[in-house]
Amino acid sequence: MLSVKEAAAHLTSNGIAASDQEVMTWIKEGKIKAKMDKRRNTTYKIHIKDLIAFMIQTHTAHLTSQLEESLQENRRLTEKIELLKTRVHIEQSKVRTLKKCLNTQIELNGSSTMNYSELLGVNQDSNSHDLKKEFKKLLKALHPDRGGDERLFKVFHEHYENIK
Repeated sequence: MLSVKEAAAHLTSNGIAASDQEVMTWIKEGKIKAKMDKRRNTTYKIHIKDLIAFMIQTHTAHLTSQLEESLQENRRLTEKIELLKTRVHIEQSKVRTLKKCLNTQIELNGSSTMNYSELLGVNQDSNSHDLKKEFKKLLKALHPDRGGDERLFKVFHEHYENIK
């Protein structure tokens, strides 16, 4: 049988920070089983197996809490991965569309009848300032220094120079 002071020392040595007062509180709350000393009504004696059961319960609760946090982080990261996959898919679709436009341009052999507003996805009524703005965005995305396609960049840069 252990005294409250000895129980606090055992708990502290096993990684559970505990003072005598905290041990007394846990006894009163029923978290640690203890017997009141028959000679003194203010002291408690704690059986070692009851103390070990409390330590296991405390460590289990701590590990369960860590596991829940890890699972929540895992779910959050999985959602981010799915979002990134969707964004990559969208960007790949854009690249395919731009390559189709490039092939169309090659087939037309530089014909000047290409409709830039349709190519860029802006209104037919757009002025040249809007077209230039959209071309700049496109050129920025296609720039080889940013991981874009150099051939597409050159073709669209030519078209941009034509509308300047």
